[in-house]
Amino acid sequence: MKVMKHFYRLSGLIQAFLISWMIHPAMTEGRVLEYKPLDFGLQVAGVQDSEIECLTRNIYFEAATEDGFGKLAVAMATLNRVRDPRFPNTICGVVYQGPRIKHKTWACQFSWFCDGKSDRMRDKRLREESRRIATLALLFPEKDITLGATHYHANYVNPIWAQKLTLTTQFGRHIFYR
Repeated sequence: MKVMKHFYRLSGLIQAFLISWMIHPAMTEGRVLEYKPLDFGLQVAGVQDSEIECLTRNIYFEAATEDGFGKLAVAMATLNRVRDPRFPNTICGVVYQGPRIKHKTWACQFSWFCDGKSDRMRDKRLREESRRIATLALLFPEKDITLGATHYHANYVNPIWAQKLTLTTQFGRHIFYR
């Protein structure tokens, strides 16, 4: 019953996404597939709350106005960096990684972190949705909708580094690369 209560609080797109995870073509043939139990509490076993909070903040500031897929894609790209040896091996380490270019303090890995603006999450609904997406991403890391992306940018910019990477997909205003 607890799972269903939380399920109904999710937006329609996120509900559809979860349903697509749970339903598999084999189910139409009368077979039921096993899948991880869905625990929509805001905790994830084995993951520190501070790490979930870092992922929540990154989703909120990078993709708060995106739909559920856009938010999840940002979460997955962040988690892909954690697994990539070129980046720090913790979520907070990735999110708060400093400037990419020496002596350019405005050039952080994620622009919101060093843009000089407040990092206070003011919209409670968007913050809660970001937390739920962070939880889903951590519960289902194998469901990477970015196809291994470690980088992304908004579709209204054309960074030079994008030419050196392989485009994987686009969700909302973000274009993803590996």
